[in-house]
Amino acid sequence: MTERHDSGRRLHYLFEVGQASDGASMTEIDARDRQALGLLSETVTAELGPASVVAREVNRAYRSGRQADLRTASAAFDALPGWQRSRIGGDAARRAKRLKSRLLQGTARDWRDLPGGEERITIPSPPRFLRPKPQR
Repeated sequence: MTERHDSGRRLHYLFEVGQASDGASMTEIDARDRQALGLLSETVTAELGPASVVAREVNRAYRSGRQADLRTASAAFDALPGWQRSRIGGDAARRAKRLKSRLLQGTARDWRDLPGGEERITIPSPPRFLRPKPQR
């Protein structure tokens, strides 16, 4: 995409206007932020209750994935007292750590499933000229 600019030089955009560089629409929240917003939504609902305006707005932003809803949820969350925002943020961080540790459990590779997984590998000893000389 090219466009004429008042300086007379042509501008070349790396991505379509209205699109993020990864191709996602700029009106939508990216996947990682949306995942974090889901954790925050659970935490806000647990702390303030599902009938809270803040909990509803954060949940709406999570479900819709739209930037406009995220701005509304952000304004509602920022209206909370500082001590409450801090407590909710700490609880959300603890939930994220627990989730991460659960996801990382059991990720060790079981080599026995692969063909030849039961075979032993013998590593030959290095040649004498590569071995360090004994110190006297």
